[in-house]
Amino acid sequence: MKKFLFGFFIFYLLYAAGISVYLLNLEPGYVPAEYAGTSADPKEFMTKSEIEEAHHLDLIQYFTFFLQTPLDVVLVLFFMMISVKLRNQAIARFRKSFWQISFYYFFFSLVLTLLYLPLDFFFYKLSREYGLSSQSLASWLGDMGISFGLDMVMGIPLIWLLFFAIRKFPKKWWLAAWAASLPLTILLMFIAPVFIEPLFNEYKPLENGKIKAEIQQLADEAGIPNAKILEMNMSKQTNTINAFVNGFGSNMQIVLGDTAINELDVDELKFVMAHEIAHYKMNHIYKGLALQVIVSFFTAFVTFCLFNWVREKWGHRWGIKNQQDIAVLPLLITSFSIISFLASPIDHWQSRHFEVEADRYAIEAAGNREAAITAFQKLTINSKSTGYEPAVIHYIMGSHPRITERIDFLENYDASDSGKAD
Repeated sequence: MKKFLFGFFIFYLLYAAGISVYLLNLEPGYVPAEYAGTSADPKEFMTKSEIEEAHHLDLIQYFTFFLQTPLDVVLVLFFMMISVKLRNQAIARFRKSFWQISFYYFFFSLVLTLLYLPLDFFFYKLSREYGLSSQSLASWLGDMGISFGLDMVMGIPLIWLLFFAIRKFPKKWWLAAWAASLPLTILLMFIAPVFIEPLFNEYKPLENGKIKAEIQQLADEAGIPNAKILEMNMSKQTNTINAFVNGFGSNMQIVLGDTAINELDVDELKFVMAHEIAHYKMNHIYKGLALQVIVSFFTAFVTFCLFNWVREKWGHRWGIKNQQDIAVLPLLITSFSIISFLASPIDHWQSRHFEVEADRYAIEAAGNREAAITAFQKLTINSKSTGYEPAVIHYIMGSHPRITERIDFLENYDASDSGKAD
């Protein structure tokens, strides 16, 4: 372990130096030549100070992502050094495996929460300093408490079921975990809008009659006439613009953040909501689930292989008995996190494709190119982003097309080249 930590330290210093050189040479407000001087160029609709501020925020986010990601792995692996002691405490206090796992997972999650608390608090203060949020400290801590409670309520039974599967199917437990992941995901999509999301925000029927009528018309045209059209007090946590469609069947909700209502005019809101409704109309949820089934199958299998290889090679040094030992949980989480990170560009690629399709549908459904462009320009300013991240960062982190590209797409879109989206 000492050799590993020393080797990682040397690697991390070189890695951090390389990342620093790359990021610190990024130009504020940079866009490729083909976008310069167009409505997609942030220099055309943002002030110099806004671009500089957005660039600073971008750098902080990039540095945090690239420098924190490898540390996350080491941090959870470092937890292995005390994992056996925590497992022994659980066994000494409880006879039933469920309560042993509950005890272990509670303190495991608590320690990680406390370790990450300074970084979380830094970003909370940063968002307030840059005007991205006006949430009070008490409200922020309250949301953290709710999140921790939900993690206990949902996480403990899932971890117990996972170790039950490991005991019953020692060589195929990864297959059982994969088979259970899809129905659990669908179940969560059903219950989240009704039972989970209202714990953080207040949802109420949209009061603005003119906006509601426009959204209702879009919903009728998309074949979702019975969806609830709601307003959410998003300003409780953030000042950024957002809207979304979630749920299934009778739980279908079209949700508009109060921040969007305050920042966008009716035509801009119409485009934004047409975009969100397009995800339902174009079956993006089901297509996304189909890809998730495939990707999660390979993720589960490769996680199983990596986990067993590391456990068999170093498990005895940590005092791990076997793969059924709850003390292996940090190693299992680390293995899954590494494989999920490596697979994430696949999900990002599909998400970017869906966003382009939704933009195309929205511009045809809303029928106002200028409003669509100004909506994205306002979104760029509001989120304090420059709208164009470099290729490497976009490939790894980009779940949406660059806003610069989206504005350019709308500016040059010719509706005559395509019939109205199906």
